Amino acid sequence: MSIQIVNPATNETLNYFPTATFLHNNSPISSTINNEDGVIYLEHSGNTYVLEDYMGGHPINVRRFGLNADRGYTSTAINKGIKLAKKYNYKSLYIPNGDYDITETVNIDVAPDTTIKIEGNLNVKESFTGNAIVIGTHGPAINQPVEDSLAGLNIQGLNCSKKIYNDSDSTGIVIMNVIASTIEIKRVTGFKIGTLIYSDNGRGGGTSYNTFFINYFHDNKINLKFEKNDVQGYINENTFYGGTFNHSTSFPKVKTFHILMEDKQINLHPYNNNRFLYPSFEDNDPDNATAAQITGESNTIVGPRMENPQDPFYAIIFDKYSKRCQVISKGFGLYKSSVENNGEENSYETNSGNLLTTNSVNPVLTLQNQASSSYELYSGLDASGNKVFFVNGEGKGFYGNSVYAEQGFRWATSDGSKNDRGLFNGNGAPSIAANPGSIYINNDGGNKMLWIKTASGSSSGWKLIGTQADALTAAEPSPSATAQDVWVRLKNLEDNLKAAGLLSS
Repeated sequence: MSIQIVNPATNETLNYFPTATFLHNNSPISSTINNEDGVIYLEHSGNTYVLEDYMGGHPINVRRFGLNADRGYTSTAINKGIKLAKKYNYKSLYIPNGDYDITETVNIDVAPDTTIKIEGNLNVKESFTGNAIVIGTHGPAINQPVEDSLAGLNIQGLNCSKKIYNDSDSTGIVIMNVIASTIEIKRVTGFKIGTLIYSDNGRGGGTSYNTFFINYFHDNKINLKFEKNDVQGYINENTFYGGTFNHSTSFPKVKTFHILMEDKQINLHPYNNNRFLYPSFEDNDPDNATAAQITGESNTIVGPRMENPQDPFYAIIFDKYSKRCQVISKGFGLYKSSVENNGEENSYETNSGNLLTTNSVNPVLTLQNQASSSYELYSGLDASGNKVFFVNGEGKGFYGNSVYAEQGFRWATSDGSKNDRGLFNGNGAPSIAANPGSIYINNDGGNKMLWIKTASGSSSGWKLIGTQADALTAAEPSPSATAQDVWVRLKNLEDNLKAAGLLSS
């Protein structure tokens, strides 16, 4: 049967039930329980009791753990509720509506599979330094036993705000070594780093396989940052949904990022397979703002909004260590100038064209029509929607108009080189390296327009095939000409005819 007891932390009268043992493990309750708890379990008049909310399986309400002098709610109360929830293996916490004054770091170190529902506003003063909220714990040293990352969290309504930004060394939310969890971040504003995704656990899961729903990330110098320990730790396979990222017009003119993946090449685990779905990147600074800087492998941004009226080159940057990263789907304001690509095999799709790259023997793009090789692989339409060309699976191209090639055509030959013989063009005499059988057309025209390659695979060995012979003239022989003179003149005539292509060799 329940009795009513005054909660010493808040002076509230609450319902309690008598119990001699802890509900989670049936171990006996000490008479000194008020020194450790005094809210969920407490000693009263020589007996021990448990709070009705806890006994009934309701979420632990952190308000039960204390009010400050003016009846405001504090981080001290939140931390005590979190600490006792883990101690009792209780997996449901509730931070109800109201304003909470965060004066010390809120350490969300709870049991796996814990649900935390936050309806209150968690605020820090402008003078606050350090980390306001930390979810998870540091990993073990590399020479210590393996410890698994904190798994299975479900956190709703997470938020932290500082009303006015200053350059103090402060971070709103740190998420470290958390795996397979779902976290909604409702708001984070006013910090040097808004939210830090961190890992120093290289053997127990790192910070991976999480789903984040992100809303209002405004006026933090770095709104969302990724960072790993120098030696161990990895951050991969996380999905971030949405997010409005912004710096207001009044924000100081300093270098800013909405997303920054800090490169740590000394750590051998690259950030990989992290996905950002439909973020909205907005800024108002022509000189200092970067939408995102991405490093690592196979990280993807889908359908970003790119809006900075002050900077036409407002960009997503793939740094020099990025590899196979992508921007896909044509978001608002996303153009070629919106992507700065310094890495390898990255690709992007924009409103002004696409880029696909590779850095290996593999092709950039492979097409196959499995129905039949005679069917089309790809085709093109004119402005009226009429098909003007197509290429089929046999490699045959069909064109409804002229085909233009600046430097000529080459064709396969018996040696399989595919580049040793062809039809070429240019101005003046040929200087193109090709094998015998190639043809060259001099665009200058005249009687030295057509050439054929008769020898060598280099740029020499071209023979002029005259299209209009030069006039053949010879001086009238003198009356005293000998038979030898006549023979010499005939030989010169023969050479001239051969040079003009009018007589075979």
